[in-house]
Amino acid sequence: RILESVAWLDKYTELLGYRLLSAAVKAIVTEPKWMVGTEWDMINVIRDVYDRLVLGQYLLPGGQGPGLQMSRDPANSMMFEQTKVADKPLMGGGILTATSDFPRRILMEIGMSQEEVVATEKSLSEKRSAKEQKDVFRDLLRVAADKTKQAEGLNRGDNGVLDRAGAEESLLHGKLRQPTVSALPEKLVTYSMMKKKEGSNSPDPADGPWHGNIFD
Repeated sequence: RILESVAWLDKYTELLGYRLLSAAVKAIVTEPKWMVGTEWDMINVIRDVYDRLVLGQYLLPGGQGPGLQMSRDPANSMMFEQTKVADKPLMGGGILTATSDFPRRILMEIGMSQEEVVATEKSLSEKRSAKEQKDVFRDLLRVAADKTKQAEGLNRGDNGVLDRAGAEESLLHGKLRQPTVSALPEKLVTYSMMKKKEGSNSPDPADGPWHGNIFD
């Protein structure tokens, strides 16, 4: 993976922290129909970028597991210590030791205030499990998606796969959906019940035609 291999190198910071992250955030916030079903993968990319470039956390290979927090550099409290596996992407890779503001700029561009960004980073530092961090990003992206939807207007034409996903399809609004379970038939008939019924309806051999020798 790219992030595990080069996130710790300064020359890739703008590419990863701004270009890649802005594309990923836009894909989630605009909720295109073609992305339905892949949102968690995109949110995982957003999490991986933010953890490595801002929070001083690295993840297990494939962006899995909790955010593994690196300590501040004793010689410079504004920087993090580098991981011991920075040059080993298959073991998790490295982090950007000097925090980048590119990812923060992306969050502010989608409508977050500086105070909200600080609160989000505090939450991500305290809640480092994969599920908790991805839920944090989903919640803040849902707010941004709602603002974008209002700005676009509710009366949009049907553009098929290019249209925005509806609330019943969107991952961001998953908590708002009511689960529906189809009612079972009034009487559930299983295969074993059918075989048993067939056996009970079979005629008794004694009641059938007799093929013995009548002259015995």
